[in-house]
Amino acid sequence: WSAVHTCYSGASALAEETLKRWRDAVGAPVYEGYGQTEAGPVLSFNPVRGTVKSGSVGIPVPETEIQIVDLDTGTRVLPCGERGEIRARGPQVMQGYRNLPEETAQTLRDGWLYTGDIGEFDADGYLYIRDRKKDMLIVGGYNVYPRELEEVLVMHPAVLDAAVVGARDDYRGELPVAYVALRPGARAGDEELLAHCRANLARYKVPARIRILDALPRTSAAKTDKNTLRQWAAEAAP
Repeated sequence: WSAVHTCYSGASALAEETLKRWRDAVGAPVYEGYGQTEAGPVLSFNPVRGTVKSGSVGIPVPETEIQIVDLDTGTRVLPCGERGEIRARGPQVMQGYRNLPEETAQTLRDGWLYTGDIGEFDADGYLYIRDRKKDMLIVGGYNVYPRELEEVLVMHPAVLDAAVVGARDDYRGELPVAYVALRPGARAGDEELLAHCRANLARYKVPARIRILDALPRTSAAKTDKNTLRQWAAEAAP
């Protein structure tokens, strides 16, 4: 591994625990970036000749402006440290969806591409992706970001992969449901994993239930198939 000095990651966020394990094993950092097809497809990246921040997708690429705006109106720009929807503009942003004027009008507003992702900037101008707007849960009136729960779950030494989705609940609106794949040869029950969550999360963020799978379902792009998981969570709801 001594010849390896540059590693890149994209398409989906890596858990910070995975980033740490890779760096400890290989000795080289993973440079994470961020973007989407509508943005040609890159919006930000950790600078190779600069500071690399674990868990961050870096700083805007040249000629690109990124802002964090409120979730309700999408017009109020939020300061560093506050979470909101990511919007961007630059020469790489698309002109629109072909033959889909309504979808185009929803995504492109006043010259900005509304990404549908939730994020925040730190004081140094580094961007952090917290979740997809559509994935955010409202649990008893509180915003719950599945990625935070997933990060906690993969901190457990027996957990290889984790995904959290919401299930409808008559009293609290939604409840977090976690799906977990264990490392080969590892053993852990759902009660052990729930205890781990209780020790590291606020009470309202703790999953209502945890299901252990051989492997998480994947899309054709090798991303976690959360639509399938949502369907399973709805079918298993009491």
